Parts: sequence; C-alpha cells; structure tokens
Amino acid sequence: MNPIVVKSLKKYFKEKGKTIKAVDNVSFSVKKGEIFGLLGPNGAGKSTTINILTGLLSRDSGSIQILGYEPEENWDYVKNKVNVSTAYYPVTEVLTVKQNLKVYGHLYNVKNLKARINELLSQFELNKISNRKVIKCSTGERTRISLCKGLINNPEVLFLDESTSGLDPDIAEKTRTLIKEYQEKNNTTILFTSHYMYEVEELCKRIAFMSDGKILTIGTSDELKKLIKDQTIEIKVIKNHKDLKKLLKDEGVDILFTEKNTIIFQVTKGSNKTYEILNKIFKAGFKLSHLHINKPTLDDIFIKIARKK
Repeated sequence: MNPIVVKSLKKYFKEKGKTIKAVDNVSFSVKKGEIFGLLGPNGAGKSTTINILTGLLSRDSGSIQILGYEPEENWDYVKNKVNVSTAYYPVTEVLTVKQNLKVYGHLYNVKNLKARINELLSQFELNKISNRKVIKCSTGERTRISLCKGLINNPEVLFLDESTSGLDPDIAEKTRTLIKEYQEKNNTTILFTSHYMYEVEELCKRIAFMSDGKILTIGTSDELKKLIKDQTIEIKVIKNHKDLKKLLKDEGVDILFTEKNTIIFQVTKGSNKTYEILNKIFKAGFKLSHLHINKPTLDDIFIKIARKK
C-alpha cells in the first residue's frame, strides 16, 4: 500500500470571471519510506495540492488516500499520523516557541510531550530561544520552529512545503541531515517541495515537475536530466573575445551569455558539435584560460518549465 495516492485531482478557482485551473487532473503516488519531490515555478499548483492533501482546501473532484484511508471520512485516524511544515502558514506569533510546541503536541495527542519537545529543541538548536515569543524570532528561527511542529508527533506521512526557506547555509545543511536521518530511522513518507534544486537532488528519490496545474513528468534525478537535450559550455578567452564570439555565431551556436572574456554557449548532446566547435576554436589560435562543459541539472529543467519550453 502506498501511503499517498492521488488520482485525477482537480481544483479550480474563479478570478475576475476567468477559471484558474490550480490543480488540473493530477495523479501520482508516493511509496512507503520515500521522499518525493513536487517541484515547479510559482503558481504551478504545488501548494494547492498539499493544502488539499492536508485538509486546508476542499477538492472539486478526484480521489485521495492517505495511509489507505480517505482523509475526509477518516480524519480522526489520519490526523495523528500525518503532519505538515510549511513556510506559508507559520506558528502562532504571540506564543513562545515552547508554548507553540505544547499546543500542537496536545492537538496530536503526543505522549511524553515534554521529553519530545526538549528533544526537538535540542536537535534544531532552539534551546536558547525556547521561551521567546515567535514574533521576536528571525525568519530562519521560525522555519526551524515550523519543522519542530511538523515532527512533534513522529508522523508516518510528512508534508514539507518550502520548509527550509530562510535558513542560512550551515543550518540548512544540518536541517537536511536531520530530515534525512529522521526519514531513514522512521521509514517516513515525505512529500517535499522546494525551490532549491540541490537539496531536492540530495533528498528526493523521485521528483514530479508541475506547471499550470498539471504534472509534466515524474522520475529520478538522473532520469529527468536525460530530458535535457542540450549542454552548456563555458569558456574564457585570454584575448580576441569579439572574434571568438563572431566565430561561434558563424557556426550557428546559441550563445547564452557573454561578458568581458567569458562566453557561455549551448550545443546539442550526443552529437559531434561540441568536438567540432572546440576544434575550430583551437585551430583558429584562440588561447583559453578556462573551459568547462556543464552537465544538465535540475535547475535547467526547472528553468525550461518556468519558461514553458
């Protein structure tokens, strides 16, 4: 049994007389113990999908199963086994960090609550501000508080929606490590959204890309990268930058970026074009101080989807 199963999910909104298809016939499933990435540009439908799965929004049509149950019909059972951490719905600002976790701990019927709160405060390095009101906390601190709230009940299914937003690099790395360790220890199923492609690649086993309310493709990071048919080449020439630029244009090369002595251009993978272009550059006598052939990345896919390519 897959802990998350979504079939033909739809959610439409009316805006200024127009129909906005926020979630348009979306289907996917997440396996037990899998971290599943749901990615796409702003407005793609990611957060709307998660809001439906967590009961914050009703759906227009389609079916949902969480841990084998229809959430709306079995919420008393499901709610104590799932949780969510999101950058969009912060915890209560007028309460302290510890008071917030106590409230959510009671809502989720957490046993040994005091010990669980102390454990999370220690893991996320929040002990020193545990009695501080959330309104006085920084963005990064609030993000970590939200993550503590998301883990308070040791959920079997966890929704992380932009949950690492606002963290400095050191804390972000520690947070990813904590998420990974928690998932491995508890075999937790996690639905994960982020705009940081490097952390998606580090954490997620499979990834779905959304755009305009639809899922365009699902696969592993390596499978998705194979969809990119082009590769970029970055070179720095010691002199005669304009002459090199002209050579590339004469060869019909797609120049992506040029500044001072740096040129970045694009060629099709799997062809001899890369070899041919570089061979002509060297034969023409250009001296390079830098040459780097970039492999396709998740960022490349994200950008192409955002630009509807």
